[in-house]
Amino acid sequence: MGSTQKRIKAAEKAIDIIEVLRCRDATTPVEIAEALDISKTSAYYYLQTLKESGYVVNDGEGYRLSLRLFSLGTDVRSKQSVYHTASEQVSRLADETGELALFMIEESGKGIYLDLNRGERAAIQADWLGKRCHLHDNALGKAILSLFSEDRVKEIINNHGLPRTTENTITDRDVLFDELDEIRESGVAFDREEQLEGLQCVAAPIIDSNQGSQSVLGAICVASPTSRMDKKRRTEEFPRLVQDAANIIQLNHVSE
Repeated sequence: MGSTQKRIKAAEKAIDIIEVLRCRDATTPVEIAEALDISKTSAYYYLQTLKESGYVVNDGEGYRLSLRLFSLGTDVRSKQSVYHTASEQVSRLADETGELALFMIEESGKGIYLDLNRGERAAIQADWLGKRCHLHDNALGKAILSLFSEDRVKEIINNHGLPRTTENTITDRDVLFDELDEIRESGVAFDREEQLEGLQCVAAPIIDSNQGSQSVLGAICVASPTSRMDKKRRTEEFPRLVQDAANIIQLNHVSE
């Protein structure tokens, strides 16, 4: 049992080091040791082990994460059965609207941007692909939450909270549950500058019809600067487009 516990702790420490490297440029063993409160010798051997395994490189200035992690992420994404069908619709939405289109899935109570495509007029250049985020402060996340049971939503809130991202972020449980009821009724979710100031989104949830109404594939959206999100786009054009895209994904998706 003792050796098993040691192996688990070692794995956890290696993951901690990867997380530190993810947020930094070239990093030295001394900096890793200080960040994780471990000895410089331990930090060095962990980094060398990760380097020999191909997950870290040393470019002379310090240790960095290698592109092998990018390759792993790409492999994981390609194994998501819904990804390929959703990607086609994300591209179509970006082409038809000229704006930013995104597809999100849920994992462990957080949202993950699995695909995005920028139309010719897309103003947002932030690279959200693969990034994790809260579900309550954006249209995609709220669309996903609307498909969950009340108990599941409460569990997510208890685990991750309702942190404020902008002045418009919903941070009250009752307000969030009221909005989720509206999304269930209309089939469309809105982000009114709740995640990023100056950006509004319209999203639709995607259900796995092969597995029943409680099996959630994800959500798809179009995001536009507030200056271009007029009433017609917000209430007619974008809701129709994202719902059509969601329906196509649902129809074409084959559960594995």
